[in-house]
Formats: sequence, C-alpha cells, structure tokens
Amino acid sequence: MNWDRVATAGGRGLFVILWLLVAALGLYAAARFRYVADWTATGRNSLTPPSVRIVRALRGPVKIVAFARGPRVRRSLGALIGKYQRVDPAIRLVFVNPDKHPALVRRLNIGFNGELEIRYQGRRALVLSPSETGVTNQLARLERTGIRRLTFLTGNRERRMRDPSGLGLSSWVGQLTARGFTVTAFNPGSGKPFPKDAGILVIADPRVRFLPGEVRALTGFVKDGGSLLVMLEPGHTEGLSPVLASVGVRMRKGYAVDPASSLLTGTSPDFIAIHRYPAIGPVRGMHLVTVFPTAAALALTPAHGLKPQPILTTGADAWTQEQPLAGLVAPPPGVHPSALAIGAIIARPDQGKDQRIAVLGDSDFAANSYIGEGGNLTLAMNIANWLAHDDAFIDLPNRTSPDLTLILTSGEEDVIAFGFLLVLPILLLGSALGVWWRRRRL
Repeated sequence: MNWDRVATAGGRGLFVILWLLVAALGLYAAARFRYVADWTATGRNSLTPPSVRIVRALRGPVKIVAFARGPRVRRSLGALIGKYQRVDPAIRLVFVNPDKHPALVRRLNIGFNGELEIRYQGRRALVLSPSETGVTNQLARLERTGIRRLTFLTGNRERRMRDPSGLGLSSWVGQLTARGFTVTAFNPGSGKPFPKDAGILVIADPRVRFLPGEVRALTGFVKDGGSLLVMLEPGHTEGLSPVLASVGVRMRKGYAVDPASSLLTGTSPDFIAIHRYPAIGPVRGMHLVTVFPTAAALALTPAHGLKPQPILTTGADAWTQEQPLAGLVAPPPGVHPSALAIGAIIARPDQGKDQRIAVLGDSDFAANSYIGEGGNLTLAMNIANWLAHDDAFIDLPNRTSPDLTLILTSGEEDVIAFGFLLVLPILLLGSALGVWWRRRRL
C-alpha cells in the first residue's frame, strides 16, 4: 500500500471537511447576525448621524406610503427608505399607484409622482421632497408631542384662511394642515375669552380697527406668554400699535423702497426681494430668494426686557417713503438710505418655555398669489414651525460623491489617448502575430 498517497488523500479530505465547516459557520453567522458596511466615499448610501439619532428616538412603528408610478421612481424611493430601514427594520414602505386611487390622492392633496406620506402614532405628514432631509425633518416633527395649533383671528376683515382667491391664505393653510398643524379661527369680537389652547395666534392683514377691549385682550395674551404672528401692510396697523410696542416693535410710516431688489426681480423697487438671512430662528440655513410686494419697515427697540431681532433686511441703499413711485427713483430730500428691517422675531423665557413672537411688515408673501414665488412657502412654514417650538429642523450636509467624477489633467488625458490609440492596438497586433507564428511552426 502506498502510504504517501493515502496520507495525501486523507489530507485533502480533511481540508475539504474543514472548508465545508468554515462555510457552514459563515452561513450560520450571516443568518444570525446582521452587518452592513457602506464603503462609498462619503457614506452616501447610509444615513447621516443626525438622521440616525432621529430614527432611534422613534417610539413606535412608522409606515411610509409612497404615491409613485413606474419602476424607476419606486426603485429610487426604495433605496432612500432602505437607509432608514437598515437603522430601524420596523419602518414599513408601501407603494400606492396614484392613478388607481384618485379619491385618496385628492383627499391627501398629493401633488406629484413620488410624494411620501409618513404615518406615526396617529399623526401624518407629507414629504414633498423625497430626500433624506425631507424625510428626516418630517420624522422629527411627528416625534414632537407638543401642540401644533394656529388660531387665525377673524372679525376685522383679516385675510381668510380658506379663501382660494389670490388674496386668500388657503394654499398656506393647506400646507400647514399637511404638515400636521391644527388650524382654527377665532373672532375676538364674539365676547368670548381667548381659548387657552389657541397655540399660535395669527393676525393677518386686518383692515378694520381693533376695539380697545380687543387690544387689551391681545396685550394680555402677549403678557401671559402667548405666541403671536403679526403680518401687516404699510399704513394698516389698525390699532395694534400698543401690542407691537409692548414687544419693542413700531411700524414706520410709508413703505420700503429697495433699488437693489430690482436687480433680482426686474420689477419696481418697492417689490422687495431678500436673499441673505442671519443664522437665527426661522431663517437659519435659508438660501432661497423671498419676495415681499410693498412691505412696511419696522423700527426695533428693546422694551420690557425683550430684544427684537431682524430676520428680513433689505439692502443698504433702501429707504421709506409715503408718496407713490414716479419717474426716476431716488430717496426723498433729507432721507438717508440704509438697511431696513421688514421682519423681526422676539423670544423670551417664560415659565420654562420660550415665548416666541414674529412681526412682518408684509402679508402678501403668504397669500395665494405669491406663496409659490421663490422661497416664500419655505419661509412661511419655517416661521410657523419656529413659533410652534419645532426646532427639529435638520440642516443635513449635502454629501458630494467624489468617486463618481473622474478629473484628469491634460497630461493624463494624453497618456490615455496615446495608450488606447497606439499602444493597445500595437499590443493586440503583436499578440495576433505571435499566435500566427506559433501555429505556423507547428
């Protein structure tokens, strides 16, 4: 018997057995344990740390309904939500063809192919931008358990929240409702006290003067720590000056004129356009252009321990005037151009909770005619969320993908061209000649 051959065969058999054992252990580990690695240059196939923190803070199951048609859109949405499912497998993704459910699409106000609806603990929110930023922001808002209520004042010819005309606020109110806000109305002239669950009180361009009793009630509401949003028009304070003065704000006479805005809008200089914002409050991280047709300037002065902060400021060459624009636009005699504030916020600690107030010298920006211009809708939503103490806005970094782009110098391009056009053909030709020469000698 050839013992060397037997030993060799036994060694091979042992190797096969060990290899099969290792493979079985590997399959068991793959089934038992879960490990995912993202080796892309910027980790673009996984969630950023802020998103991971939001997902891990969820206290219940999340269902995401994607209103999408077509395999390409569905694959894209599946890859996006897959990032969240790798962090929390309890997140469910369901696809709905909007063409087969028109009634549901109308009821939810679904506007485009690929829109998402997130359902969490009986609350819902729509994601208009199917991206990590959009999904994470909505998850963060749904996680909040605080009251998100806006109460619009009526009875003084304010802009109506359900009015679909160009002057109405129905588009903004529709977006607020889709984002989980409860929107109601209250008439202070009804004789009833302000409801304790009013949330954020909204005064949108009143055209009838408030009665002294109503002004006192509003002043008391602010003094008691209530949140307030005031949107006025030039020359229309309608008796609200005492309320504004209590928080350090005064409406200047006339309207703002900003020649620099004409360069952005191509229209009259009283059509204010703003594209730079301070990194505070509702405009933190804003980079879109917002427009304000005929806005009033605000004079800001600290009062009662409050310090108003401007959030919307014109260019340095702006001024206010009361006369209509005519001919060559120039500041009135004796008026020195300067930057003007047309929007401000006020915040103060009140019994462990910050009181928040926003005052704007324009209300047209939120009306149906202009809410879709530039970043107006974003600004309106940001203000509402800031007033509701929703500081869960996630400023997620835009992760670039350097491994998707190949940048070559001119020398490297020449080397590649020389290699493909000359060296490679010569090598192929040489290889063919070599094969031919060997076969000829056989």
